[in-house]
Amino acid sequence: MPEGKSHTIKVANLPKSKALCTVSNKPLIIVVGLWAATLVAYVFFVNKIIALPILMYSLITSFKREDLIFSGHNSFFVIYDKDNRNECDIYYLSEVKKWCYVNRLLSPHVLFLLNDGETIVLKNSGGEVVRYLRHVMGKKEVEKKLKNI
Repeated sequence: MPEGKSHTIKVANLPKSKALCTVSNKPLIIVVGLWAATLVAYVFFVNKIIALPILMYSLITSFKREDLIFSGHNSFFVIYDKDNRNECDIYYLSEVKKWCYVNRLLSPHVLFLLNDGETIVLKNSGGEVVRYLRHVMGKKEVEKKLKNI
């Protein structure tokens, strides 16, 4: 698929490319951490009933559906639609004029300013997305103190 303008497409029509970065709603580190907390609570606490709520939350987290939120590739990145899992927004790196990481305690996010003036916000994005963006578009990053993004 030739590089073009950013747009919404079906997930099945995404260009075939190896993802350099993927972010889902169920990070492996959280699932493993919950199971470790369940094991610690069961083994080390005298009252075993304390482990029950942690066990229940671990089961819910382990078996909930995993949905992609973001995937980054060499020439484009994809933001998946949380309401319609069959559609996604594809943004080509050449269309991004500049980007900025805003590190807020409860809602870190990345702002993208496209060449056509449109602003895109990727909410609740953190370290993995920022590392990817610094790798592929490091020169386009601006400080959050700048008001022009």
